[in-house]
Amino acid sequence: MDVKQKKVILWSPPRCLSNVFYRSIMTLKKTKCIRNLFSGPYYFGPNRTSHLYPPLLDSQLDLEGLLVKDLTYEKMKTLLTADYSNEDLVFIKDHPYCLPESLYQDLISGPFANFTHTFLVRDPERALYSNYKASSSQQLIGCNLNPPGGGFYEMYEFYNFIKEKQGTTPVIVDAADLQTYPDETMKSYCKAVGIPFDPNMTSWEPVPLHVHYKVLIGWNQQVNQSTGFVKTKPEEQKPVPLHELPSDVVKCIEDSRVYYTEMRKDCIRPLF
Repeated sequence: MDVKQKKVILWSPPRCLSNVFYRSIMTLKKTKCIRNLFSGPYYFGPNRTSHLYPPLLDSQLDLEGLLVKDLTYEKMKTLLTADYSNEDLVFIKDHPYCLPESLYQDLISGPFANFTHTFLVRDPERALYSNYKASSSQQLIGCNLNPPGGGFYEMYEFYNFIKEKQGTTPVIVDAADLQTYPDETMKSYCKAVGIPFDPNMTSWEPVPLHVHYKVLIGWNQQVNQSTGFVKTKPEEQKPVPLHELPSDVVKCIEDSRVYYTEMRKDCIRPLF
């Protein structure tokens, strides 16, 4: 294996622009991009944690020739640490809420010891409002948010685990910076993790992202149609209509704000 190869994981709650971030990294040459593998064992595997979706059919799975019975955390770890030695960068995007706490140590040791863990956060008002609208459009019966808690607590717990065990503060990006200064923020991220920045990585041609679990395809509509980061100044964004949201979503926003605020303190800044 080429010792110069970089291996980077981006962790975030849903609806924090992580798919757009992932699409940006896809523009880099000699890069293996892998997305949301841990959703498999969490939602659909033989020991799945969530029963939000109906059981997945083998015909609805498109992942390395696997069957639904193969959707285990051990199998996902094997796929993530496979030999991609022909690539300069292995970039992985996933959600911490899909991880059992028992898996945390595995993701910083053994074949994962040389992975760089990074995080993407977003103001919970905007992330969870988007999550609520997306969950509603997916017709997830009895669920205003997917996951029900929004995913901020699990992200914060995993972030603190990484910070404590590795003795350094992981790289964190705020989605608001991506929207305000996309080039400068991606440049800062690339420098922080040691990967090349390409001036073309904030705009692209629309390309449908590959979806391993076909019942989740509806969550990708916006990024599939995107042509780059939508540059928007904070003062130009419409206020989130909190009065339109169910009480449990409003409470989740309030509960999640403390985790966002703490992580926001450590966010990298755009590089001008």
